[in-house]
Amino acid sequence: MEQLPELMTVAEVAELLRLSDETIHRWTREGRLVYVDVLGVKRFRRDYIQTLINTPAVASESVA
Repeated sequence: MEQLPELMTVAEVAELLRLSDETIHRWTREGRLVYVDVLGVKRFRRDYIQTLINTPAVASESVA
C-alpha cells in the first residue's frame, strides 16, 4: 500500500518560513503556494515546502 505524503498546516508552514499565517493564506489566493484542500482546510505537502526552501532564489534586477 502506498504511503500518503506528510501534510503541514498553515501555522506549521508559516512558522517554518518565518511568515504570518495571513501571508500564507494570501500566497495561496495569489497562486504562489500550492495546497491540498482537505475538507475545506488548506494543507501543504512537506516535500513541496522543503523543495521551496532548498531551491535557490533567482535574484531580481532592481530598476533604477
